[in-house]
Amino acid sequence: MNYKVTLAYDGSKFHGWAIQPNVVTVQQTIINALNKILKEQVKIVGAGRTDAYVHAINQVFSFKTKQDLINMDFKKAMNDQLPNSIRIKSIQVVDDKFNAQHYALNKTYKYVIKTGSYDLFNNDYLYNYNKKINVSLLRKVSKVLLGKHDFLSFSTSELKDTIRTINSITFTKNKNLLIIRINGNGFLRNQVRMIVGSLLDINENKKDINSLRALLSNPKKGSCIRKAPGCGLYLEKINY
Repeated sequence: MNYKVTLAYDGSKFHGWAIQPNVVTVQQTIINALNKILKEQVKIVGAGRTDAYVHAINQVFSFKTKQDLINMDFKKAMNDQLPNSIRIKSIQVVDDKFNAQHYALNKTYKYVIKTGSYDLFNNDYLYNYNKKINVSLLRKVSKVLLGKHDFLSFSTSELKDTIRTINSITFTKNKNLLIIRINGNGFLRNQVRMIVGSLLDINENKKDINSLRALLSNPKKGSCIRKAPGCGLYLEKINY
């Protein structure tokens, strides 16, 4: 049977989603729990990778097994095995062809910025920018990024196909917190963090709208340079 699992995790406790040698990752932690519960070696497919310290509110992975996990209360069994920094939210049986990565239609990331005084105890869960932000300016210039573009300048990706489509960029201000949400059909490595970094450069008068246009029209790996910290980034939602 093919299963789709939705989970959340605190990225501050992991060196990203993907398995890497000699560091603790979300994917390896999940596999370890699965192998212990199912008594078999299982391969899982994540909807996408998140970098070190990046959080997920609704990450998704899929995997196959002959065992009936619904009747065995898989959710409780997994959460009993996993550290408190990972929680399984739901599990469902899906079509045999379903793949958590390839079937995703679009994803929404949110980036949380503190514009007021330094917040020591939430430092792992937001970007302590601690400066004023001209939201109306950023809302205006961000429209340049909407649509289909080659986003190589906003990424450190090794992929050959770096064309992606951004559907929307929204800004929500609540007192001293600014939340930037970006929805797109897919994202390259560090793309959201570099977009946020470029917007903050504009806020600080280090770049302007023409700089954004130039980065899109002359794609060069990582040329936007500034990358916002991973602690403020959350994978919020994946639509299938």
